[in-house]
Amino acid sequence: MNTNPPDRPGPSDIPAEILRAARLAPLPVYLRELFGRLPESLELTAELGSLDGPLPLAARQLLKLSLFSDQLHLRAARLVDGMGLRLVVSRGMRTWTPGDGELTQGIECVVQGILGALLSVTESSLLLSRFAFQSSNLATLSTITRFMLRSTDEDQAMHVLLSGITSGYSLGFNRAALFVWDEVTQRFAGSKGIGPFDDAEAHRIWEAIEIEDKDIDALIRDYDRRNFDTRFQQLVQSITLTPGLDDEIWQALGADGPLLVRRPRAINEDLARLDVRDEYVLAVLRPHGRILGLVLADNRHNRLPVSTDQFSHFSFFIDQTALVWENLALLRRVEELARVDGLTGTLNRRELETRLRTELARCQRHGRPCSLMIADLDFFKQVNDSGGHEAGDEVLRRFGRLLRDTMRADDVVGRYGGDEFVVVLPETGPDQLGNCAIRLGNLAAGAGISLSIGGATWPADCADPTGLVGVSDACLYQAKRQGRGRACIPGREAVPFDPISKA
Repeated sequence: MNTNPPDRPGPSDIPAEILRAARLAPLPVYLRELFGRLPESLELTAELGSLDGPLPLAARQLLKLSLFSDQLHLRAARLVDGMGLRLVVSRGMRTWTPGDGELTQGIECVVQGILGALLSVTESSLLLSRFAFQSSNLATLSTITRFMLRSTDEDQAMHVLLSGITSGYSLGFNRAALFVWDEVTQRFAGSKGIGPFDDAEAHRIWEAIEIEDKDIDALIRDYDRRNFDTRFQQLVQSITLTPGLDDEIWQALGADGPLLVRRPRAINEDLARLDVRDEYVLAVLRPHGRILGLVLADNRHNRLPVSTDQFSHFSFFIDQTALVWENLALLRRVEELARVDGLTGTLNRRELETRLRTELARCQRHGRPCSLMIADLDFFKQVNDSGGHEAGDEVLRRFGRLLRDTMRADDVVGRYGGDEFVVVLPETGPDQLGNCAIRLGNLAAGAGISLSIGGATWPADCADPTGLVGVSDACLYQAKRQGRGRACIPGREAVPFDPISKA
């Protein structure tokens, strides 16, 4: 079946000599983009006579362009008697024929002739503006990709994304915000925001950018110095978006790509807190069908409409970001697995020793005490022998969970090996250490887990902080010798744990 328009020759209608020469010609990708943006389609007529040499490259490229572009139709191509080559490009009643000089200088010269002869000044200006916008966006996308790939965490990568959306060197939106999807609650939690908090801040920022001539690289580097206004971000972080039936969030979730919303005010009450109005863009970050987050962009302060080019290029940023974010999440998960003991959820020995050295050095540098305790499960071999390794693993899992739930956020908790665990307590003195050990032992006893604890404090119990492990280990064995189920801390009586007391 012939799918070509009736007035457009198919490949079978083109002389084999011309078709073969055209198809072998290299064609710059940007020319296809350029002709694809023409306001109206053009027509090409080619007449080929005898030539002293090969068909000029520019002629072959123009013919090839007519075979693949919807905006340049090959109206006729034929062999004629006589010498030379004649190409005619037409638009309605206007025509232009490249001479030997243009063909010799190359396809760029030919294209300039076509645009100059067949497009109006306004059309040429608009075409140039669109290409400049696209060129800027491609350069910015390259910069953003470079920074994202160098990012070590998701927070930094997402700042890079929002910088690209709001940068005047790129899409140029006034504001951009990121919301992270919570699979459990089925809601989007506000995470990051870049942009002015109000109109006054907007004018101050734009004035500074003009004076300082900041490019996208400088705006991104501001992240490391935290050199940006955070009030809009604080507002974003105070908002959680709950999709409502047929509201903007619901529609964005159902859209195949970015959603351009046009309405005076947001329907979603949570989204309305950002005072979005008139026009704004919502896009769900969804690599491989898995929802990661939602991006909002608008022109709240200059109130300019979202241009066609802004909207069409928005998807470039979204697609790129979704993949980078997914890769960073996977990388974070791999790094976490490399640091964490898979059975207990506490740090593994290698990470534990690294963190121990860090905390000891920090406390020593600032002259602050540091305590350490070693907890060993009592009769653990009997648990394995009587119930099997699955029973032993379950006890380890339960105790690991108890440690994670009980200790402070700044404490370092890790599995030292087998059924032995270490807890590093920065800026903790002997009295606090003793209270902490008793509380942990009581809670474990209440959960049906018997353990012995040995602990020590630098500098109270050892002159060198590196001796903490040795002193604590000696105290642990003393607790074992005294009957197990108790904590041994220097200068404190070893009292058996009370499974009833949880304090």
